[in-house]
Amino acid sequence: MSEDIIVPIAFFGSIAGIVWLVSHYNFKKRLTLHETVRHAVDKGQDLTGEAMEKLALITDPVRADLRRGVLFMAVGIAFGFLGLMVGMEEGEAVKPMIGVASFPVFIGLAYLGLWAAGRREQRG
Repeated sequence: MSEDIIVPIAFFGSIAGIVWLVSHYNFKKRLTLHETVRHAVDKGQDLTGEAMEKLALITDPVRADLRRGVLFMAVGIAFGFLGLMVGMEEGEAVKPMIGVASFPVFIGLAYLGLWAAGRREQRG
């Protein structure tokens, strides 16, 4: 196989692998939480509202939106910085890299917007 085929397969395969890993570990985290609650109930322990709220924070989508938003923003800024650094050597690389950087930046902004909206809903 030539590198014209291997590189795109590796690139898109790595994206699929990353998505699978994130989904798998999120599933495992939720499964562990449910097993913990089930085990506590089976042993006859009383689960107070405060304990349930603390357990719910583990899978809180509002906190997850903030984390994802910050992460995507960081990735976008890193791509933009990479484009500027490569652009010092080859001036034609700046615009395409800024274009690539815009995707995670806008996704990060969307997650930060979801986080802000979720905080407003939780407050009142």
